[in-house]
Amino acid sequence: MAVWRRQLVAAGAIGPPTGLGTLMGGPVLLAFGTPEQQQRWLPALADGTDGWCQLFSEPGAGSDLAGLTTTATRDGDQWVVTGQKVWTSGADQSAFGMLVARTDWDAPKHRGLSYFILPMDQPGIVVRPLRQMNGGRHFSEVFLDGAVAEHDSLIGDPGQGWRVAAATLQFERQGLGAASISGARPAAGEVAGQLDRPVGAILAEHRAGRAAEDATTNAAELAVTASLRDTLTAPLRRSLAELAGRERVEPATASRSPLLAKLAWTERLRRASAICSGALGADGMLRSSADDPRVAEAATFVLSVPSASIAGGTDEIQRNIIAERALGLPRELVDVDRPFRELPRNA
Repeated sequence: MAVWRRQLVAAGAIGPPTGLGTLMGGPVLLAFGTPEQQQRWLPALADGTDGWCQLFSEPGAGSDLAGLTTTATRDGDQWVVTGQKVWTSGADQSAFGMLVARTDWDAPKHRGLSYFILPMDQPGIVVRPLRQMNGGRHFSEVFLDGAVAEHDSLIGDPGQGWRVAAATLQFERQGLGAASISGARPAAGEVAGQLDRPVGAILAEHRAGRAAEDATTNAAELAVTASLRDTLTAPLRRSLAELAGRERVEPATASRSPLLAKLAWTERLRRASAICSGALGADGMLRSSADDPRVAEAATFVLSVPSASIAGGTDEIQRNIIAERALGLPRELVDVDRPFRELPRNA
């Protein structure tokens, strides 16, 4: 997939529709879905018709995904869902959400979860976009009050949600780690409004730099652009050369060790952000009013980078995963056999 995307970029063509559905939903369906579920959802993900979002994070659970309290209660052939999710990327443009909800409060917290594909266009769901410091509204909080998921939208069996969720997050980290591949990729889903646009318009918009709202933009290129406003001292040249080197070797790192890919990506973005901030100086605070569009683009990038260390699980969580799964260090297991309802919240 990465090789194919690079060839599309080199040819000046647009890539396939992008979004969490293609990044995570498709791989999850291939790994855990039934043939009927694959036939039902994969075609619309492949051609970009449907955009998906990820209904995982909750205000009360923090980094402890297994501590979530959004509840799904079975009612015949349906599950009724009540709770709240937050930091949901693209929720306002998604046809479906990958939902993890608690279906058994008497089971230990990791074994009482189930995984659903939830239709987003229904009365029991309210989506409220959150304004970010870079000016975007990419994230939303989602309120679930009697939302309905059909039983045949359950991925795996009840109680297997943690296993499917962990795989989903791994697919996400691998995809984020490969984010150094640039190029124009329209947002998936009819609601995003990209599917009927001319290819030329999408390519022109990308060349104009509007893709810089996303922190996955070509970081080394932005850093060089910003640095041209300043004196290219020897230390600055070394920093730019190191950054360019990291960008070149990241694909090899990702293919050799997917667990390291996401950390390598966020570290490169932080380094690029530091270079941009130093080169822009006070102009970096003038994102919305700067006369030079390159300044606005680099300033937006600086404001976007902090979210990269949180997306797909924080860098600290990723280091724990590397320690436990790759290095074989002891796992931090607390109350693994205690019913969830008996645990103090956030425990």
